[in-house]
Amino acid sequence: MALQLENTDTDSINLPSRKKLLGTAYGMGMNVNNIIGAGIFATPGIVWKQVKSPSIVVLLWTIGGIVSLCGSLIYSELGVIHRESGGETLYLSKAYPRPYQMASYVFSFMFIFIIRPGIICAVLASGAQYAWYAFEGVSPNLTSNGWKSNFEPYWILKLIAIALLLIITSYHMLSNKWANRINHGLTIIKTIMIIIIALSGISKYHNTQNWKKPLESDSESSGLNSYSVAIIEIFFSYNGWNTLNFSLDEFRNPEKRLKLSNTYSVGIVSLLYLMVNVAFITALPQDYIINTNTEDFNETIAADFFLSIFNNRTVARIFSFFVVLSAIGTAATSVWSGSRVIVSAAKSNFFPIFSYELQNWNDYFNTPINALIAQFIWCSFFILIVGSCVEADNFILFTSIAMFSSWIFYIFTSYGLLVTRKRLNYEPKIFLSIITYFFIISGFGIIILSFFFIERSQISYIHNISFILITFISLIVGIFFWFILFYRPHLKDQERREMNNQINTQVRIILAESSKE
Repeated sequence: MALQLENTDTDSINLPSRKKLLGTAYGMGMNVNNIIGAGIFATPGIVWKQVKSPSIVVLLWTIGGIVSLCGSLIYSELGVIHRESGGETLYLSKAYPRPYQMASYVFSFMFIFIIRPGIICAVLASGAQYAWYAFEGVSPNLTSNGWKSNFEPYWILKLIAIALLLIITSYHMLSNKWANRINHGLTIIKTIMIIIIALSGISKYHNTQNWKKPLESDSESSGLNSYSVAIIEIFFSYNGWNTLNFSLDEFRNPEKRLKLSNTYSVGIVSLLYLMVNVAFITALPQDYIINTNTEDFNETIAADFFLSIFNNRTVARIFSFFVVLSAIGTAATSVWSGSRVIVSAAKSNFFPIFSYELQNWNDYFNTPINALIAQFIWCSFFILIVGSCVEADNFILFTSIAMFSSWIFYIFTSYGLLVTRKRLNYEPKIFLSIITYFFIISGFGIIILSFFFIERSQISYIHNISFILITFISLIVGIFFWFILFYRPHLKDQERREMNNQINTQVRIILAESSKE
């Protein structure tokens, strides 16, 4: 059978015995927490510098919210139709059963090895930069990326990211109960930081010159490549709107409450994101965004924001430390659920050699220690090796890998809704069809824009679109493993069953003839 992804609640291993606890309010809280991540502390500076015009910045974030809302409504409908947890793995399996479970299997492969590690590593890359600011009082000066980069700060930032991942993995290994308590505490810190930023910007309401003219960092206006970078980063910040579909078994009256939870939560997040961007644009002098010496993307924009608000570098360093805690909380959510996905994959014999070890839970700590260790090793490989083989900013590289891969499956899953409804002879819903086609067209737009992605003009085009190459190579590898580890054994089992049926038929014929004699 295809891999069934575990949902992200604490007792996900005992799904059948779980009580249906999620109402609209609790579902909203879960979704808001999963959508709001460390991206909002890094992407506003990137987006502002790329498109230069504050009004266009607000417009793009608004469009991001609208598209994400459409996606959440589509997934709500999928949840109502299937009434099971499982997310894309289940939906792709039902919509595209042939070739036998290929779509579902390849998504599972990409989710475990590319999408989830990309999100974790991107968040940790951002957290590492804020950790640098907290200790040094200035943003790291990354003039180059790749193997030839200086040890300081490039490799130190990588080591910091791995150290943060080690901390997260360690406390998840030691106690499932305390891991959830720590994660909830970090969620509160993240929420408080968002509110402080949004409200602090009001104190600078009189600083309106930034809204009157675009950035003057370049003589030329923003090109298609700039919008490509900005849009990918915006959708990374909105990612997570489909999380509740992995917890569908917990909803009371999912037909109504899932849709309400998704709609309200995306609306709340969109409003908070707009407030944060307005705060940054209003409070920060353009000098904090314009950097004529390097092509830095101002990923530590929140630290610059606090420096501008309080005019005290020590205060900015303290708040940067809390941003690091926020990043840890965001990464911890993915580490927690990611390890459960690996356990689920191992139970489906996704890893033929290591399945038994990866699906085992430690009885003393009640944690999937082996899965957590495997995830730590793979994400460390991502940070050290994959991130260093490309001369690109690590945060942008990892977010681009995760988003490009995710949107390929968002498109197939959304179209799968139309296929499934037609197959089940459901009455057509005009509004649902409109938003589905709008979402699919938006997805194709993001895919096409990705080919015009130019992060830094100094590096080659191949390095700039390396995330596309990594995604397609991974898809090919996933299809290969599907054929070798899943489809071919399925064909052999099918042949064996047919042979047994033939033998049984022949035996029955012989017995029947014998009884006549």
